[in-house]
Amino acid sequence: MPNLSQIRRQRMLAFLQKIKEEHKDEDETLIALGEIENELNSKKYGLVWEKHEEAVDIQMKTHIPVFTEVKEREISAAPGQPYNFLLEGDNLHSLYLLEKTHKGRIDVIYIDPPYNTGNKDFIYDDKCIDEEDTFRHSKWLSFMEERLRIAQKLLSDRGVIFIQISDIELANLKCLCDGIFDEGNFLNVISVNMKNIAGASGGGEDKRFKKNCEYILIYAKCYDSLPLFKGAYKLTRMSELVKQYKEENRSWKYISVLVDKGQKEYICSTVDGNGNEIKIFKRYGLKTLSIAQYAKHLGITEDEVYDYHADLIYRTTMPQSSIRPRVMEKMKEINREENIISIEYVPKTGRNKGKVYEQFYSGSKYNLFAWLSDVTEFIDGIAYKKDLQGTYWDFVGGTKNLTKEGNVEFPNGKKPVALIKSIVNLFPDKDICVLDYFAGSGTTGQAVIELNQEDGGNRRFILCTNNENNICTDKTYPRLCNVINGYGKYAAEPANLKYYRTDFVARDEEFLADALLGHIKEMIQLEHGVDIDDKQYIMILSDEEADELQKHWDEYGDVKALYISRKVLLTTEQDKLFENIEIHIIPDDYFEFELKEEGQAW
Repeated sequence: MPNLSQIRRQRMLAFLQKIKEEHKDEDETLIALGEIENELNSKKYGLVWEKHEEAVDIQMKTHIPVFTEVKEREISAAPGQPYNFLLEGDNLHSLYLLEKTHKGRIDVIYIDPPYNTGNKDFIYDDKCIDEEDTFRHSKWLSFMEERLRIAQKLLSDRGVIFIQISDIELANLKCLCDGIFDEGNFLNVISVNMKNIAGASGGGEDKRFKKNCEYILIYAKCYDSLPLFKGAYKLTRMSELVKQYKEENRSWKYISVLVDKGQKEYICSTVDGNGNEIKIFKRYGLKTLSIAQYAKHLGITEDEVYDYHADLIYRTTMPQSSIRPRVMEKMKEINREENIISIEYVPKTGRNKGKVYEQFYSGSKYNLFAWLSDVTEFIDGIAYKKDLQGTYWDFVGGTKNLTKEGNVEFPNGKKPVALIKSIVNLFPDKDICVLDYFAGSGTTGQAVIELNQEDGGNRRFILCTNNENNICTDKTYPRLCNVINGYGKYAAEPANLKYYRTDFVARDEEFLADALLGHIKEMIQLEHGVDIDDKQYIMILSDEEADELQKHWDEYGDVKALYISRKVLLTTEQDKLFENIEIHIIPDDYFEFELKEEGQAW
């Protein structure tokens, strides 16, 4: 494909040379022309690259991309819920069409684009770009720029984009995004630990360090409108955390359950550093069990104990706090020893600030009962470990059994569901639209479905992927089917899905308007997340269709919405008949621009 920057520069330089020949006797003119020539040949501050044109760009000069629904791949497993979408085709064509239906409507974009490693991971115009390609970085930047500019338009005012990348193009991508999204909307670069050093690639045998981190660039559409994130933290279900510890041969010490706190008897009081009272009590009649014993007692699994009874689980430890020495000193002062004591005080800081907090100590060394609930977040009655994070995220544990997620094999580039769930869950709203236009195996779709099941959210997703090596048909779609319908030990997680394939209409089509009209249904469904089934959701493109609907109106029992062409003029009687029905006018701008370009009216 041609190097557009180079072509433009050569054309201008050739023109300058022609002018110089025409004015070769005019010294002042030649000096000025020389200065212009130097400017053309000089680099400017900022990111400069040789712009390239893709085959997909050239294709759109003669053809208009459209969507065609593959009806047999529709999944309707969640009645009443909006549809999600899987778009098969070059993502530039999909983004081009999404701009017509979702401009300013996408809340979260997550993408994992080609890293341009030179190791056949980046295909440009059907050719793998390797390290020997002198325009390797230019081609990648041209490829990314077109797609990111549309992505910026798709984001809502509150929207945010997450771009995962390696160090190879990180610097270039940061400069590119500063120009597209504005430097003032830059939020963070997250370093994500994806591998243990032993499994990391590259380095070790030369002067470079081994690579075990990837990076996530984060930009807001508008920083001032972006809602506060729910906190950069990772939630791990308690039972899963215990499994991780055991798999990694780490010591897990929360193995005891306080079944009965027994009775307390006041002994004395001391004070904290601010002079506030700390009450000390003797405890007797306490009953404790091991996790295994407690599970057997209740007739449940140990996993269920950790998930649902974390408020009773504890370990003993010797804490570094100012409270414990004061209690020990007071007990020594009154010459009192007890096997188990408890204290009550009101912390001035921390998660228990401002409320009476109870602590237990055991033995002569005053070992503290450290409650698992103190490091736990309860969501819908289920215990999760909540780890606050900064710009370093450790997901090594999340990559275990990664190849089995979604029950599809995807050896290269598969991202952990937990990582993408953490990203999507940063956004405080549960009713959002999530876009991934480098969808790969479909991890983002699975993450959204699982989050909705966990917290009752109404998130929707749109996934775009090509079908290179049958990835969409053999990997992405089957994975979504597996998640929705259930597989192995994993229960079904109902959701609705529509499958679209990118097609094309030739611009020189004799009846171009009619040809494009044949793909309006897909655009309406995409924009509104519905199924035009001619029962609940009905499309009306002509007065005759409106009349026919009126004639048989009594046969329709549950119409939810009508989608009506602007050309249709409803009669007074029809207005009255449809007055309680949600009505949408089909927008002109689906394909109006293309028709005007070709000199045809809609």
